[in-house]
Amino acid sequence: MSAVLKLLLLSAVTLLVSAQGSENYQNLSESIRIHIDKALDKANEYFTNHYVAYESLLSEPKITADDFYVNVRLMVTTCKKDKEKGYGHRVECVKQKPKTPRINCLVCKKKNGEELIDCVRQKDAKSREDIRSSCPTHPRSYLHGEVTLMSQTGGDDGPQIGCPGCV
Repeated sequence: MSAVLKLLLLSAVTLLVSAQGSENYQNLSESIRIHIDKALDKANEYFTNHYVAYESLLSEPKITADDFYVNVRLMVTTCKKDKEKGYGHRVECVKQKPKTPRINCLVCKKKNGEELIDCVRQKDAKSREDIRSSCPTHPRSYLHGEVTLMSQTGGDDGPQIGCPGCV
């Protein structure tokens, strides 16, 4: 009897954990889910013959009228791909397939105005910094020595009166 009870408890915990993943996606705003679905489409196009699902946000999304930056972690699931169901979020596919890598996807608007959707295995994400830094809201897009609004000076090189640190 105790083995049956343990199995029932294990099933309940698994179901609860699985439900949290899909609930997490459903609780996100529509403006964020649009970009996550773009990442899901791209990842499902390039990775494995199993469905790739949303797992979590890797950083706080930044979405404005002119700009967007959404970095997500995706996982390969135990579900087979089904083109009829599409590659958007599928509630029934939230269990990760064993021994598969996590996928890091970045969806952003680049400095030149084009959209970037870059999906790589999580362990390879650092090697894509040169591509990902083309997003103006990317944490590393403002490198030391880069001209920013705060580092620009006016045309007059004369003494600056009233500014802290000016001589």
